[in-house]
Amino acid sequence: MRRKDREVTDATEIAAILQAAHVIHLGIQTPDYPYVVPTNYGFEFVDQQLFIYLHGAPVGRKHDLIAQYPKVGFEIDDGGHLMTTTNGDPSQNSSAYRSIIGTGNAELVTDLAAKQHALQTILVHETGHAWPNIKEHDVEYVGVIKITVNQYSAKAHYDPK
Repeated sequence: MRRKDREVTDATEIAAILQAAHVIHLGIQTPDYPYVVPTNYGFEFVDQQLFIYLHGAPVGRKHDLIAQYPKVGFEIDDGGHLMTTTNGDPSQNSSAYRSIIGTGNAELVTDLAAKQHALQTILVHETGHAWPNIKEHDVEYVGVIKITVNQYSAKAHYDPK
């Protein structure tokens, strides 16, 4: 990381970035060009190992590519905001942000219990609470992707205000 002064290494702050953000930009290999898709996600740390869960249609380009090319890259950020200068110098404008980028191995989840766990993880992240009434039919139908993250770094530029 070039800007070591913006590197985030505190596990609590990294979890806070993951919690505050709601869109992951997933980069998947193709034979020609990378395929990047934004989607919502859920996450968990198990013994300091980060797992990210995605859901979507049970078939399609994303699923076909992951089946063929399971190594993925990702970016997550909290949206940030512009910090405008007060001295009239346009070169002093900047952006406040918090972000995480990384790589991992993606897998298509087919086990119903594992899919149920992944969906609950996503729902808790997106809505703030568990949903105990997910229908088995819905779990069977939905496509679930689990990313075992093998490397990531976090970065932040805080607004001094």
